[in-house]
Amino acid sequence: MLTSEDYPYLEVQFAVRGYKTQVRAYLDTEFDGYLIVPLSLATNLGREDYATQWELGDGSLIEAKEYFGTIEIPGLGTSLSARITSLGNEFLIGRGVIDRFRVVFNHGQRIEIEQ
Repeated sequence: MLTSEDYPYLEVQFAVRGYKTQVRAYLDTEFDGYLIVPLSLATNLGREDYATQWELGDGSLIEAKEYFGTIEIPGLGTSLSARITSLGNEFLIGRGVIDRFRVVFNHGQRIEIEQ
């Protein structure tokens, strides 16, 4: 089991083609996708694999760049194939990742995660 005391954030590694990094990402149980990365990283990721329409929380639509990549939670040793979306200005982990693990939001103080 892995514990993050940085509630509600978790360290995550992601890779797209030759670019790989580790970041602090917000766990968002309302987001159905895998991982959102800031638009500012799009130049590091290269040409998108495709673009899709996203509906934002306010109901508006926006086009986002999507990349095929991998996601790993350091300490768990599992790498997931994932769609990585470049949108907005923060890192968000969604249900596409969260649902593959047992995740406990422990009293608003820490996150416990295991396979």
